[in-house]
Amino acid sequence: MSQRIFSASDFQEPPARGSRSGGGSVVARVVSSLIGLIITVPALFFVISGGGRSYSQTLVQARTESDLGAILLALAGLVLFVVVVLSGLLSAAGQLIGGIIVTVTGAAFVIDPGVASWVSQFVPGFGRAAPATLGLWAQSGLLLVVGVVLLASALARVIAARSGAARSRGARALVSIIVAVVATAGGLALVSVGSTALQRAAGSYGGSQSIDVGSLLILLAGSVVLGGVVLTSAWSSVGSMIIGTLILLVGVAGLLPVVLIGISRSLGQVSTDVAIGASTLVAIGFAAVLGVAMIGAAASSARARRAAR
Repeated sequence: MSQRIFSASDFQEPPARGSRSGGGSVVARVVSSLIGLIITVPALFFVISGGGRSYSQTLVQARTESDLGAILLALAGLVLFVVVVLSGLLSAAGQLIGGIIVTVTGAAFVIDPGVASWVSQFVPGFGRAAPATLGLWAQSGLLLVVGVVLLASALARVIAARSGAARSRGARALVSIIVAVVATAGGLALVSVGSTALQRAAGSYGGSQSIDVGSLLILLAGSVVLGGVVLTSAWSSVGSMIIGTLILLVGVAGLLPVVLIGISRSLGQVSTDVAIGASTLVAIGFAAVLGVAMIGAAASSARARRAAR
């Protein structure tokens, strides 16, 4: 009996039907890879910088006036991040490379919180809030969560390219919506609790305390759940697209102090920790980034399924 050995080709996306050669797919993978390699870090840095100013002025200094510079900076980063996630329309390579970069970086920050203090020395000046918010993103594990979601987006794109046209699309769409709503709420709750506890365990910015393993596990559980929501776009993009759009709208609106303060006060009636965690996720731009990632995963997976028909 012959024994088949897996090769690297088993993990490559099949060429679109009707294509005469693989040349176009090679170019698409190269372009997508370059986008993920070059644009991912600047995109997130702009979001971190703009979100940091918004967080500092609204939640820390309790200001109620909008900072147009902070909003434009965060929006510029989101536009660049849109380019990264939509590179999945060409190939999963861009999302994969971007996901690896962010995941490895996020893991390094969580393992040694003091790394954020060292990196801040090389952060260009976008105001004093930028390095501080870099520490908030890094030490709380939020960068790690973004990386996991990007990796899940790449995997969803590959699965979608292999699955092709789906039967019972209406049923799949309904299931994806239900899963997206329930799982996203649970995933965000876990990320909120885990990230807040990790940040406290790390101490003040640049702290060097040991990792809170329990909090890290909660954060990782939340990232896996959110990654699972993105993964459902491999079979139906409806749920990920809808929930991603809602999260993006909340994230962008949360850059306005009046909206952010309203979110914080309304959640404060439930729990102080919930209010702090959720409002922080919105204020620093994490919610908007997550929404963009989900929309990108839905769009790229839908494109892959159409190409495979």
